[in-house]
Amino acid sequence: MFLHYFGFKQEPFGATPDPRCLYPSHAHREALASLEYGFRSNRGFTAMIAPPGMGKTTLLFRFLEDVRETARTVFLFDIDSDCEPREFVRHILRDIGVIPGTGSSEMHEQLSCALAKETRAGRKFVIVIDEAQNLSNAVLERVRLLSNFETSQGKLMQIVLSGQPQLAEKLMQPSLIQLRQRVSTICRIDSLSSEETVAYIEYRLKQAGYVGDPLFTKDALEMITEASLGTPRTINNLCFNALSLCLAMKSKQVNGSMVAEVIEDLELIPQSGESILATSEVADVQSYGSEDDDQPKRLVNRLLLAAAALVVLCVAGVFGFAGLRTFASHSANDERSLDQKALPAHVTAPIATDTAETKVTEPAQSSKEFEITVQADQRLQDISVQYLGGFDLQRLHQIQALNPKLTNPDHIEIGQRIWLPGKPPVPVTRNETPPTGERKLP
Repeated sequence: MFLHYFGFKQEPFGATPDPRCLYPSHAHREALASLEYGFRSNRGFTAMIAPPGMGKTTLLFRFLEDVRETARTVFLFDIDSDCEPREFVRHILRDIGVIPGTGSSEMHEQLSCALAKETRAGRKFVIVIDEAQNLSNAVLERVRLLSNFETSQGKLMQIVLSGQPQLAEKLMQPSLIQLRQRVSTICRIDSLSSEETVAYIEYRLKQAGYVGDPLFTKDALEMITEASLGTPRTINNLCFNALSLCLAMKSKQVNGSMVAEVIEDLELIPQSGESILATSEVADVQSYGSEDDDQPKRLVNRLLLAAAALVVLCVAGVFGFAGLRTFASHSANDERSLDQKALPAHVTAPIATDTAETKVTEPAQSSKEFEITVQADQRLQDISVQYLGGFDLQRLHQIQALNPKLTNPDHIEIGQRIWLPGKPPVPVTRNETPPTGERKLP
């Protein structure tokens, strides 16, 4: 349904690394060229450093595809930090289809024979180690010793170490100085610029086969650029969720309000101080104002938000989540505004606190679930508006979580039973009907 609705031939913002979708940014082109140069020049060691989510694995897959016809390749990913040097060699032998021997000498001989066989066939032997920052120093030393397989014409094995910035820090340790000296080339991948972020989105849509009017409005692209900080993985998450919300709302274009809702949903419940800071930064981006604001003012705003986030984190650590809510409610200047924020979007009646007869708005839904039966001509959007007070991406995810078989929100049938989050509405008799949007306390 997702592909058909937008006219995609494939998922444009998939979560798995696909070398066909590698966007050739300036940094990615340079990194790929460095890997291929190290391979052709038979340099032995090449390293690639990049923060998480920058497309390292996708680029490595592209490199392996480019050299597959002239080399025997081994790809090792996310090896456990407790892995021992002997077990590391076993991983290599298993990957090339050799049953590892029982001792280090036997496995060394097996690997030597495999290298000689590939050399006689005119092929190089390439080992790519992804997330190499997790390797222990002992395993990294064994990796260095593997480069000793060589002849007078050159190295028999090419090794690529790929990892996060911690890998560069490890290679600078005195105990690994010999390994660091053998790394002939170190390439790095930086974040995408604002222009590259927009070009990246357009590139992925084109690769997916999209043809038509712009799928993202200008303000939507600007918000994605600000919130993603130029990280491809984050861009993919934002675009996928924005398109899902666009589909749910029966729209053909993603606008700024949809992206804003997605950003809020993805940062809905911060799990750490870093997440809280990220949420503050997203809110800061949305509240900056015009483009004429100067950079110092923006920096001050970020620092103030970061300081406030750290204070909230400290309070949460002492009092716990429940204590934090109590602290926040007692320190607010207007308790009525806090209560209003907790109300459903469709309830707008004020809370009367200065009269003898107190009126309250409709209480928030409880955590219980209830079941309804689909009537004629009802859509899932209509049901959500009727029973939950609105329809958005968060409500859609809640409904799908309670109904795992509801994979297509647009396909529901008369008589079908659907579970909804919250408490079913209480019927009100004709004589007790209060004014619209208000409900009296019993």
